[in-house]
Amino acid sequence: MKELGSGQFGQVRLGKWRAQHKVAIKAIREGAMYEEDFIEEAKVMM
Repeated sequence: MKELGSGQFGQVRLGKWRAQHKVAIKAIREGAMYEEDFIEEAKVMM
């Protein structure tokens, strides 16, 4: 997967969903954020 960027919380990479849709995959470093903050960020992405 091609890396699109990285920062304080982890990396963002380019991926494919169902072999046709380009998506950004965010990998968060362990311990980089609290579980509650992660859940709130996930809600924003939905």
